[in-house]
Amino acid sequence: MMSNKRPFHRFTEDDSITWQMLYKRQLPQTKILGTKLFAEGIEKIGLTEDRIPDFEELDEWFKTNVGWELVSTPVQYSSGQDWFEALARKEFLITEYIRDRSDLEYTPLPDIWHDAFGHLPFMAHQWYADYIHRFALHAIKYTPEERKSLGSLWWYTVEFGLVYENGDLKALGAGLMSSYAELKRAFSADVHLVPYTLEAFENVSPSPHVYHDTLFVLDSYDQLLHSVDEWVAAHPHGSGKVYAHSDMRPERELR
Repeated sequence: MMSNKRPFHRFTEDDSITWQMLYKRQLPQTKILGTKLFAEGIEKIGLTEDRIPDFEELDEWFKTNVGWELVSTPVQYSSGQDWFEALARKEFLITEYIRDRSDLEYTPLPDIWHDAFGHLPFMAHQWYADYIHRFALHAIKYTPEERKSLGSLWWYTVEFGLVYENGDLKALGAGLMSSYAELKRAFSADVHLVPYTLEAFENVSPSPHVYHDTLFVLDSYDQLLHSVDEWVAAHPHGSGKVYAHSDMRPERELR
């Protein structure tokens, strides 16, 4: 453990039972509906059903293989500014909380299941981690109000995006991968799937409190990689300063 970092929270055996319940139910669905990118990431970082990961071991893995650090935080509801500033430093915040078993379907608070199972398998790929870093470096140049639709871009791609992978429609977003109900719903007639364009969601205001009835589909990973640069080109007036406003962390829903 790095001496300049606070200790990672130690979860209990009871917490690990909750992890097991979530993992056992969700993994089979991700194998069918999720991207190969996600499945490969699970293998890379060695996530297993039996227990909540050892984050000191994972931290070392990410530092060695991707050049990022995992940072334990007691804050359950990080501001968007704190979140993006951490990402800009190549630090991924790990929340010291796992949902109650009565909230397996949904919790409005960020938790370890979403952070570790939803995000980290994607972050295990260098090109994806580099994209997240670039996204954050752009984000901190804008005020929360200026970057409102950039938050929507994050929401509808990094959190709830879908993508064509080798010609097959697959779930890409971490919010989908960590939510049994949202992932299943995304491939049902209840959700309208719209081809991704910047204009399509520019004025959409996502809500963490309702299930989605519209989601956006990227035609490739290249489109994802170019999306933040496309947004910046359309919004060239960021001040270049880092702001300390406390806007909502863009993925602070957890289903």
